[in-house]
Amino acid sequence: MKNLIKIAVASSLLIIACLMISACGGGGTENFVQGNGQIDVSVRDSGGAFLANIRIDVKNPAGTILESFTTTATGIHTFQETVGTTYTFTFTDVATPVRFATQSITATPLLTATVHVDPVMLP
Repeated sequence: MKNLIKIAVASSLLIIACLMISACGGGGTENFVQGNGQIDVSVRDSGGAFLANIRIDVKNPAGTILESFTTTATGIHTFQETVGTTYTFTFTDVATPVRFATQSITATPLLTATVHVDPVMLP
C-alpha cells in the first residue's frame, strides 16, 4: 500500500511539472523579454562637429511624439525606449537662421546592446 501511495504522489508531481512547463511557452510559442534598451544619439555636421540647437522628436509607430529634446553643445543625448518597438527620430534645426534640413531616422532598441543613431545634418 505504501508503494502505491508513493507511485501516486510521484505521478501527480510529474503531471504538475509537465503542466507548468507547457504553460511557460511549450508547443512552439515564442517568449519575449520585455524592457528598455538604450539608444545613443549624436548629431553632427558634415565636418564631424557636434551640433547644438537640433530638436530631436522621438515618435512611436503611431506617429505620436513621446519626447523631445534640444541638443546642447555636445550634440549628444541618450534615450531609453521599449525593446522591439521601432521609433522614428526626427532632427530639426531650431537655430535662427535655420542651417540644416530636417531629417528622420528609424531605430529599434535592443535589450543586449546600445543602438547608435548618428545623423549628419546637411544644409
